[in-house]
Amino acid sequence: MKVSEEKKLEYEALQEYISLLYVGGNLANRVRIAINEELTKRQSELINLYYLEQMSMTEIAHNLNLSPSTVSRTLKRGRNRLKRYLKYNGRYIAEAVSE
Repeated sequence: MKVSEEKKLEYEALQEYISLLYVGGNLANRVRIAINEELTKRQSELINLYYLEQMSMTEIAHNLNLSPSTVSRTLKRGRNRLKRYLKYNGRYIAEAVSE
């Protein structure tokens, strides 16, 4: 598998996790907690705008008076931080799925 394909799959998986916030249950609650507790306030805000509100990076940048590169960089850092948290705390995710 090419690196770009792996990145695309990771991106899609993260998008799916974040979209679970609208669904009830333990898994959604654990993802919500990860977003609220593990990310900075700005990262959390941009993740919510981008994935849940489905705003483009350009729209977010315009609405928050940020540069598009700042939005992109902050989203990337937030995704990486969330990915690490979910990876290292995967036992909690696995427990939620099995409940």
